[in-house]
Amino acid sequence: MTDTSNDIATQSVLYEKKDGKAYITFNRPDKRNALTYAAFDRVMDLLADAERDDDIRVVVFRGDGGHFCAGHDLAEVGSEYGFDPSGKGRRPSQRARLNFDRRHLQQFRDLLYCSKPTLALVRGYCVGAGLHVVEACDLAIASEAARMGHPEQKAGLAGAAYMTAWNIMAAGPKKARELLLIANVLAPQEAVQMGLVNKVVPDDQLEAAGEEWADRIAGLPRDAIAIGKAAAHMALDSLGMTSQFTHGYVMHALSTNIRYEEDEYNFMKQRREKGVRAATHGRESRFGKDAGEPEAGSAA
Repeated sequence: MTDTSNDIATQSVLYEKKDGKAYITFNRPDKRNALTYAAFDRVMDLLADAERDDDIRVVVFRGDGGHFCAGHDLAEVGSEYGFDPSGKGRRPSQRARLNFDRRHLQQFRDLLYCSKPTLALVRGYCVGAGLHVVEACDLAIASEAARMGHPEQKAGLAGAAYMTAWNIMAAGPKKARELLLIANVLAPQEAVQMGLVNKVVPDDQLEAAGEEWADRIAGLPRDAIAIGKAAAHMALDSLGMTSQFTHGYVMHALSTNIRYEEDEYNFMKQRREKGVRAATHGRESRFGKDAGEPEAGSAA
């Protein structure tokens, strides 16, 4: 059988370079731009290309079709560890969990420590891994139509997120715990208060606002951009930010191996027996669905 995952990933993540700017566009509107793991690998390959290109001064992330990104594709949940879809096989090993989570968290680290400034333009749903992308970008502008959060935490994670240290630094300990433990999906002005985005603009002005900032960055000297990014990285290191890329993958691997008691909601079991949509609805029925939350959340 021919492996078409790379072809699908190429179609679902578009790439364009012009006037000192690189554009990485999530292009899977029928799935609210949910990312497969192959698509995320492509994102990182494109980011590396932008870093190598001396003419590129800024990288812009955006989504096609009305949404930024609904996180990881729920159809792949468990596959990264080698779960048996039937539920009859052995549980994935700790080494499988740790190895995958370490590799994937390093991708978010590479985005956070990209040598070029990064800007996310957010409209519609931006949840789970989609929000991790925004958290790892230098700047973010949201439209009034944006809805942002980590609803995937209600699938049994409850705070063991990849970017927990960043969330605490950006929002403060109490608000970060609210973001990950209560796990509501936020309106854009709440996202500003949480430190997730810089500002909010009318939906029809999002692209123009993004171009204005991108053009201003692209007009700066190349060396100034590189030195400024290096200074930001050193500041993050001085605050202990680097350590989250160790404890983040360890805690995520541990949190995906929890034991569910009889009276607790097991999302993976429900997904196996009833499918993704029913499992997601069941999760929201148990924990309460806030007004801004998408029908199908993202995987962590």
